[in-house]
Amino acid sequence: MPNAKFYLKNPKDKECVIRLFFNYSGNVLKYSTKLSCKQNQWDKKRHRLKSQAKGCAELNKILNNIEETILDIYNKLIVNKSFINNNILRDKLDIELGRTNKEDFFEYTLHYIDSKEELVTSTKRDYKQCFNTIKEFQKHSKYIVTFDSINLNFYEKFKSYVLTTKKHSKNTFGKRIKFIKSVMNYATELGVNTNLEYQKNRFKVLEEKKKHQYLSVDEVNQLKDVILEGKEDKARDVFLLFCYLGIRYGDYRQITRNNLSLKSGVYHLDILMNKVKSPISIPIDNNTLSILKKWDYKLPYISNSDINKYIKKACLKAGIDENVMENETVKKKYQLISCHTGRRSFATNGYISNVPIRTLMSITGHKKESTFYNYVQIKRSNELKQILTIYPNHLRKVS
Repeated sequence: MPNAKFYLKNPKDKECVIRLFFNYSGNVLKYSTKLSCKQNQWDKKRHRLKSQAKGCAELNKILNNIEETILDIYNKLIVNKSFINNNILRDKLDIELGRTNKEDFFEYTLHYIDSKEELVTSTKRDYKQCFNTIKEFQKHSKYIVTFDSINLNFYEKFKSYVLTTKKHSKNTFGKRIKFIKSVMNYATELGVNTNLEYQKNRFKVLEEKKKHQYLSVDEVNQLKDVILEGKEDKARDVFLLFCYLGIRYGDYRQITRNNLSLKSGVYHLDILMNKVKSPISIPIDNNTLSILKKWDYKLPYISNSDINKYIKKACLKAGIDENVMENETVKKKYQLISCHTGRRSFATNGYISNVPIRTLMSITGHKKESTFYNYVQIKRSNELKQILTIYPNHLRKVS
């Protein structure tokens, strides 16, 4: 059974904030009532102000209302079989108590970003960039952005601003629209928004597949075998781990002797993927083990920007210098290699080596196959004559 009780924050202080503790399904929502009282005015058994405390009747009335409100919110979510977590309960309680401005899209959007405690820093940074772009659009176009004004007219104007005025790519515009849809969906679920124009087919997330560089298996081996020193050596070894394991930069610092386990005679790396907060156990090959042993299982620290800088020099020395096209310009391949190229190489090489898609996705963290297919940089060779093997030979004879 859910229950709501009130406690004092830092009860040893002279003036203490009163907090709601709402217990439900093994979880606890801690919520500031924005009320306070002195420690000696608080009745610990009743979880209310003592009857002799000044203004106790009015304050206890407010506490009773908060308790009734959170229970009502929870019960409605249960009846509607809705997803429940602390963020949803907190947002709905804010709305019912009049703490959220329903008309201010920007205020709510910041509130939405801040409430996403599960997001990694890089994703929150992307969200803030989206927020700033919408703000800049409003200032530039004089188009007032509210929940009600986010419609197809807004979509076309915002599209023109991002693609023409700012000269950003379709993928950047797509990311901005995807973010807006996420905010609108969340606000709609909580009852803050009633405008559903953003759900129309024309209000769509644009996307175009861009050609990114990856290193082939032969090129990875060239990089492995070249003799390097200093930061080039460090950058090369860390980068190779991305190629071998498919991990992100934010995950490589988790690689220690303690995170290795032996399963069925094969070493595995057991980590919690930083971006998606998902546990994964990745089989380790001899190339990876060689790198770990080289550094005595204590990988050198090197920043993302330094990897991007020094891996280019390492690739040049490894002879990865063929001419490639980038935005209709001819460039040397080593110039286009960056930290993320390693992870992309893992996915692409695994794909063309016929590793099962779901196996690769379990490591890359992609949820949809369509997204994974956009991620890999080459397609498997499809032998159409393979369809002739479906039936026995005597059924395939041509008269």
